[in-house]
Amino acid sequence: MSRDWKINIFAPVLIFLGLLIDGLISGTFSEHLYTEDGNVMVPRLIILILVLISFYLPRNKMILYAIVFGFLYDSYYVGVLGIYVAIFPLIVYVTNKLKQVLNPNPITIGMMIFINLTILETMLYWIYKLLGFTMIDMNTFMANRLGPTLLLNLVFFIITFYPLKKLILKMTGN
Repeated sequence: MSRDWKINIFAPVLIFLGLLIDGLISGTFSEHLYTEDGNVMVPRLIILILVLISFYLPRNKMILYAIVFGFLYDSYYVGVLGIYVAIFPLIVYVTNKLKQVLNPNPITIGMMIFINLTILETMLYWIYKLLGFTMIDMNTFMANRLGPTLLLNLVFFIITFYPLKKLILKMTGN
């Protein structure tokens, strides 16, 4: 099996699994992720996977994957087409620019994921605020949604980084 063929099948399958596992975690643990006091923790494994794969695949291919999976994410989870289609490629682009100036070690990759999640959640907040889907203020958003979401995804990063990296390295032949 050639390396390119493996990568062209493996990357989309892994991103798709991230998309499905995000929904599975949200549905299964909803009573813990969405608390009565207003805290919301949103699993974003798809972002973790997009960032990690962005280190090993060309930017143009990753932007195409980001657009396709952004569309799938919008159509399956959101219902408003275009939000994730725009944000996912932006995340790949930001990751590509950051990886050019930073040494890709676990700490810097974790910081990149932290930055990208902050960009994603903040952009979503402002888009939803503009569309009238949310009425919470910025302080409430930061305390009840951004902070818990970043914390949850930090835990996911710590748990999944090395197994995902090893899998990606095996598939890309690096």
